[in-house]
This record gives sequence, C-alpha cells and structure tokens, in this order.
Amino acid sequence: MSAEAIHGEEQHDVVIVGAGTAGVSCALECFDIQLDAVVLEADERPGGQLVEIVNSVRNVAVGTFRDGPAVRDSLEEAAAILSHRLRLSHPVTRVDLGDRWIEAGPHRIRGRALVIATGTAHQQLAGAEDGAFGGDVTSLLEARSGRFVGRDVVVIGGGDSAALDALELAREGSKVWLVHRSDALTARHDIVEQVRREKRIEQLARWELESVDGSDRLEGVTLVRRADGARRHLEAGGLVVKIARVPRTDLVRGQLELNRKGAIIVDPTMHTSCDGVFAAGDVVAGAYARVAAALGQGSVAARSVLRYLQGEN
Repeated sequence: MSAEAIHGEEQHDVVIVGAGTAGVSCALECFDIQLDAVVLEADERPGGQLVEIVNSVRNVAVGTFRDGPAVRDSLEEAAAILSHRLRLSHPVTRVDLGDRWIEAGPHRIRGRALVIATGTAHQQLAGAEDGAFGGDVTSLLEARSGRFVGRDVVVIGGGDSAALDALELAREGSKVWLVHRSDALTARHDIVEQVRREKRIEQLARWELESVDGSDRLEGVTLVRRADGARRHLEAGGLVVKIARVPRTDLVRGQLELNRKGAIIVDPTMHTSCDGVFAAGDVVAGAYARVAAALGQGSVAARSVLRYLQGEN
C-alpha cells in the first residue's frame, strides 16, 4: 500500500508518533507485514529514553548490552531499513485523533490508523528544574559525570534510579541524603541492601523537597515532613531528582481515555478508546518500563492495526 497526496496532505496506512523502543518495534513490524507506515520523532536519533539507562541491559533475549545507549545503537541499526519512513527531528505539534491526522511543523499527515508511542518525561519539581543553578540540579546524573565528586548531594526519589544514583555518588566520595516520601524505598531488594550498607548514604523517609537556595550555584535545600510540618535544612552542592516519570500525553489529552496519572488506557490489543487509534510503550497505563516489554507492545500494536485495517476493507 503506497502513500498518496490528498488535498496537499500525505496519506498513509499508519502514522506512528514516537521513535522509542515501542515506536520503532511497531514500525518494523508494519514494514514486515507490508503496511505503509511513517514514524515521526522529535529527536535527532531514535531510541527515546534508552540513552538514560546507565546500567547493563541483560533482560532482552537477543543479547546483553553494556547500557541503554548501546541498545539505542542496535535499535538505530535495525531502523535503517525504514529509510525515509523514519522522520527524525519532526516534532508533532497537533493531533486530531477523530480525523486521524497529525501536524509536524508545516506538514499534515493523515493515517488510516494512528499509534501513539510518545513514552514518558521527567517530572519537574517547582523551583528545582533540570539544569538550574548552573547544572547543580539534574535529573540525569550521568550527564553531569564527575561534577559532584566530593560534594554533598541530595537525591530525591525512592526507586531503582534514585538508589543507584545515590550509590554512584557515594562511591565517588559524596555524602548523600536519599530523600523519599514513602515509608521505605521501592527499589529492588538487592539495591536496597547496598544502600543500607553504604555508610555515606543517609535515608530520609517521609520527607519532601520544599525549597532550594543559592545564587549562581546551589547552596542548600529545605525539606518538609508533611505528617507533622517539621522542616530540615541541608547544605548541599548538588540535587538529583529521580521521581516518577509522567506520560507524554499532552497532545492527546481530552481526545481519548487516560488514567489518573495521564497514561493512555488500552485494551489487550493496544486499542485506545478512540476508534483506529492504538498506543504502545511506557505511555500506556500499567506499562512495565522495560525494553523487552516495549518491543512486545510495539509488535502487538502493529498486528492489531493490520487486523483493524483489514476489517475496514
């Protein structure tokens, strides 16, 4: 099935928004089953959040990768077969799910079906946006490699990423406060045990960030304990924010059913509440944030699109 111009618009079988793991997996499956698909991605390279994974990736059956960027390289190599169908540096600015078209800059592209694979984004804390205080506030520690060596650092979050960053900072000689709102860390058991054994890490459970202070550089943070209103000031030269990510659904909000966290609700075939619109990957409600899961969901979405289009004919 080939693309054709309709009233100055492009027309395709499938338009996929997002070229992360799920989006590329969906596109490759569409290519294999001879659906005319186009993938639109805002970034210069495919892979989405893969670049943020600093640990080895061992739970993908096709091989072991030293880190997320290595997985991205492999994904990019596989995606080369898509050729012009993969359009990088094409941020989507408008979406009409009912009429099934999207706009990327001056281009309007219509699909007989749409697949939303936009992933998630870092959640920002008021007054502590990523890159503030000359980079002393960050959500991606590896991007500031070596910056905090020997400096006292506050890490916000209780999951795997926060705990691993705290351990890395401690190994580099920092005093680390690991701050989280819950009664206990939610990280994997083995990681929690490492944190407990590390003398340079102090856990502060049931505390939250209230404010930050400094001028050109970060000088300290103030924490609050909501249960009793207690406050505590910590002098710190770094703040690493690793709280729960949020689904990238601003473009489709109000056009399909989302859960209370803003993630897209789908049925087992990855079909959303809007006819002819599918979703895959971390943007989906209840998604298991793993590379293998995103690969599988992308493939399922493509097959579901095929069945949907066959039903139209």
